[in-house]
Amino acid sequence: MKIIYFITFLIAMMNLVCGGNNRNNNQIGQNNAKELQAVKVQEPPTIDGKLTDAAWIDAPQGTDFFDRNAGNAQATDQTTIMMVYTDEAIYVAWYLFDEIPEEITANVEEDQVRPFNEDWISFTFDPLHTHQFTDRIFFMSNPNGIKFVSHPPFGVPMQEVANLWNVEASIVADGWIVEMEIPWSMVPYPKTDKPITMGINFDRGHHRTGANTWWSKVEFREDGRNDGHWVNVLPPQE
Repeated sequence: MKIIYFITFLIAMMNLVCGGNNRNNNQIGQNNAKELQAVKVQEPPTIDGKLTDAAWIDAPQGTDFFDRNAGNAQATDQTTIMMVYTDEAIYVAWYLFDEIPEEITANVEEDQVRPFNEDWISFTFDPLHTHQFTDRIFFMSNPNGIKFVSHPPFGVPMQEVANLWNVEASIVADGWIVEMEIPWSMVPYPKTDKPITMGINFDRGHHRTGANTWWSKVEFREDGRNDGHWVNVLPPQE
């Protein structure tokens, strides 16, 4: 009888260990950061909110957004993002699908006013890849094409920040589009002659549905969160 109990105990312990390992493996799999390959272009896109430029045709795309307000379920209205760069600037494009585009809401019309109770987008950039909130820069806009930067370059007067970069937005038949041009001079980055990885993420506030959708899944915290990776990028050399 004691042997039977002992065998039962061993089986239970093995199941516990294996189950724990499976849970850990699943957790690791869920926490794998998404990646977007860095592509350098010779001819930068024109920032006009149209996405018709040759630079976007072969640009790497990211999609498969998750709604943080719905337990990281798949977003109903999906978003596609793209990035390319030159030695002068980083270019970010968004195609934000919406089932009812006539209800897209844009209230803020002034630059350096953070959009909130409306449709908005935010590009998170961690060029030093520290995973710290203080080193992240948030570039935000809305369907009006306003410009908001969370951490402007030091010493630049607030009224001049919007002049440092370029944004255009447009509402289309199945959603809305945003293009951003962010000069390298606006962000700190490592001085290196080898390709590196930088932290990136993309999120969207959807006014009609209340969704907050993210490209790379995050929890309700700022530091150490699971941002995605912009890989094999070679910043400009001085």
